[in-house]
Amino acid sequence: MSPGSLSSDVRPAAGEGSGPLRLGLVGCGYQGNCLATAAIRTDVVRLVACADPDPGALARVAGLVPDLSTHPSLEALLEEAEVDAVLVATPNHLLCPLSLVAMGAGKHVLAEKPIGLNQEEGATLEAVAEKAGARFMAGYSMRFSVAGRVHELLSAGLVGEIQAITGHFACGPLDHGWVASPETGGGPLLFLGSHLVDMVLWFAGDDVVDVSGHIRRRAGIEIDETSTFEIRFAGGAVAQCMVAQGLSSFSFTVEIHGRDGRVSLRGHNFLQYEVEVVSKVNSAYAQPTVLRPYVDRDHITMMLVPELEEFAGAIAERRPPSIDATDGRRVLQVLDAVVASDRSGAPVLLS
Repeated sequence: MSPGSLSSDVRPAAGEGSGPLRLGLVGCGYQGNCLATAAIRTDVVRLVACADPDPGALARVAGLVPDLSTHPSLEALLEEAEVDAVLVATPNHLLCPLSLVAMGAGKHVLAEKPIGLNQEEGATLEAVAEKAGARFMAGYSMRFSVAGRVHELLSAGLVGEIQAITGHFACGPLDHGWVASPETGGGPLLFLGSHLVDMVLWFAGDDVVDVSGHIRRRAGIEIDETSTFEIRFAGGAVAQCMVAQGLSSFSFTVEIHGRDGRVSLRGHNFLQYEVEVVSKVNSAYAQPTVLRPYVDRDHITMMLVPELEEFAGAIAERRPPSIDATDGRRVLQVLDAVVASDRSGAPVLLS
């Protein structure tokens, strides 16, 4: 469906005043299962329908939610079920086109990160959401737990003016399924790098000037294996990042260095992580202090439940969600620049 065929505004949702927000889910794989489970754990939304061409995947999600209607496609779901909003949890190459279909049917959308394959798709979603009056949320769920802890410390002024950020995201081999294919948006740069870039942009809170990047690809296949890149910001801060697959385990680190202190995030998964803080402006952190969050549930409760609650809140309050299409488009702009810089051997200027 072309953007020009979309309706001019989104119809009021059930969440805009009374009752839980009625959700349809498209994509019933791993992340779809997680989102379905998250929907069960909060009373602000109600999952009423799901869609996937794989009957087995449909059955697994349907087994989680009583009276859930199942459909072979998003189009069938939209024709046969009454929903206010759609969760898009598909492989990367389907995120943008299915989000456009949902907004074309007058629905609000929460799309999994990175919301599309490139900046062009991100910009299309940004423009269509604005034209349609849709609440579009980018699914960067780490902001609601791991990254959120760090952002709170930075907002409190513990490091002062940010001078430099370093970070890495790494995982084991991506050898199977859509994450192993460039045609479906696989590879760690989009899969993990989108999370890292979203964090860096959120923490820096500044415009990007230029991006330099280098990508090592797997022999015989155009899939990225290790990517290193540098982001320069208008205020003078610089971020240096690395994203890789084929390592021994999943891990991530982000360090933010400021004139008055440092915050370091180190994680082994979404629940096992620690934050080290040292600050010249807060006596509680005069010496390096390690903070380890108390965890009593899983990542679904810690990350995805608050994400769905923020999405429903934005719709009910008729305000933009805290992570919108513009945020998603900015991440894709940086990732596109990494690829372009690798090809040209020169930094890519961003307007």
